[in-house]
Amino acid sequence: MKTLLIPVDFSGISENIIKYAADFSCDTKVDRIILLKSFYVSVYAQLMPSADFVQISTEEIDEERKQAVDNLKSLSHQLLKKCLPTIQIKTAMSELPLVRAIHQLIEDEQPNLVMIGTDKTLYATDNYMGEQIIAIAKTSSKPVMIVPDHIQYKKIEEAVVPCDFGAISRLGALQGFRDPKKWLHPKLMLLNVDAKHKPDDDDPKLVSGLKDVMEGYEYKIYHSEDRDTVHGILDFARKHNPQLIIALPGKYSFFYNLTHRSITRALTLNATRPVLILK
Repeated sequence: MKTLLIPVDFSGISENIIKYAADFSCDTKVDRIILLKSFYVSVYAQLMPSADFVQISTEEIDEERKQAVDNLKSLSHQLLKKCLPTIQIKTAMSELPLVRAIHQLIEDEQPNLVMIGTDKTLYATDNYMGEQIIAIAKTSSKPVMIVPDHIQYKKIEEAVVPCDFGAISRLGALQGFRDPKKWLHPKLMLLNVDAKHKPDDDDPKLVSGLKDVMEGYEYKIYHSEDRDTVHGILDFARKHNPQLIIALPGKYSFFYNLTHRSITRALTLNATRPVLILK
């Protein structure tokens, strides 16, 4: 059973990710979608007064929780109308903080993919939700797809994969998405961003290595000599217009190596296509 896990907060971002997920699920044979709402109220929020010197009462917290349950049901009904009738929709409420709630659902439900909606404002300096999304992307044991707000779903026919050609074995992470009947099967643009060294495409070691790990995929090799990795990737994506950017796992992933500030910058600038972070 192929399952999507989608954290929601009932904002316009959630509405957009619902539309995207519905169309995505039709193309990728998804069987089940889980909508997760974290209703975490810290002890401090309950005991300490707010900025307006108003202490949150138990009754107010209960009312907010009830409203969240109603909103979650409404969102699931919207999704149900947009999806194929064979797709199961499940809702989940958690008292845990968002990152922990996602980790718990991953353990309990074993989703194949976590899909998160976002927009540029979430990555503003010291923005809590922006930090949460980066934490989810880095710590999730399952692949994470980050979908910019206002992006409408387009069939994923081409994807750019930034990679270090010195460690092409990492491309093996694509195997889980190889079967077109299961997940994604786009044409892949393998992009090496290196201002100092341009690999030889005819190098027997490179050719042999790619043949082993890329069996079943149609792919082409590209190079960028941009000194700024983030700029090189996003500039390439703008010029070639793929429907997806795929980040490989491990220390050779461009995403893994970026600092918090660089990740924030990359996600903020990337407002035109989703990023899939493999594990």
